Amino acid sequence: MKRLFITFLFSSLIIQLASAQKDLRILNHLSIGAEVSPLGVGIDASMPLTPFIDVQAGYTIFPGIKFNTALGLNQPLGEMGKVPVKVKPTMKGGKVLVNVMPVPMLTSFHVTAGIYFGSDNMMEVYSTEQIPHVVNEYNALNPDYKMQNIGLAMGDYLLEPDAKGDVYAKLKVKPVKTYFGIGIGRAVPKGRIGFKMDLGCLLWGKPSVYCNDIKVEDTNAGGDDAKLLKVVTKLKVYPVLSLRVCGKIF
Repeated sequence: MKRLFITFLFSSLIIQLASAQKDLRILNHLSIGAEVSPLGVGIDASMPLTPFIDVQAGYTIFPGIKFNTALGLNQPLGEMGKVPVKVKPTMKGGKVLVNVMPVPMLTSFHVTAGIYFGSDNMMEVYSTEQIPHVVNEYNALNPDYKMQNIGLAMGDYLLEPDAKGDVYAKLKVKPVKTYFGIGIGRAVPKGRIGFKMDLGCLLWGKPSVYCNDIKVEDTNAGGDDAKLLKVVTKLKVYPVLSLRVCGKIF
């Protein structure tokens, strides 16, 4: 009787495990998602590795949107103290994320870790007006100064014009960036359609500034215009709030 009881329990356990593997969707589903975040827009594919872990892989790109602002000359002349510039975010690249759900049977709360990789260009800033006449006027009044002594102050960085009077700057970060976050929702939904929201941060280090292909050092230029740009040049951790909608393919 005891042996029969043990055999019955063992058989029941095997049946339950087989049923659970089917219900828990281990390596047998695929979803396609689209998201929007401060990194831009993206698409990805997701698959459950275990009942507790989903993996996402995809591509994110910031649309070709440009913003208008102005930066002050470090040596204002007459009425001309600022020069209009355009700001263009250029973030793009791939990603691989792992979502861990501690209690998937009760909630879709998850902790996420992974990497973003690809281009190291984060942002472009370029003048829309040439300033050689300003440089020439300043040098004429101050013959002891040279052309590189005048430029646009972007936070603590001085962006010097080239020989044509143009300023073209880039902000660069690490090509491989670590991501950590938390959120709600499943990368692979239980039903046909799902929603996922994440709040996290991208660790990309302090941005490097290049102007006309030459690296610019922090010289405490003291620019107070375009304060958002000033903040971005110091930002080592980039906050990310992503909203994702997905559909289960199978």
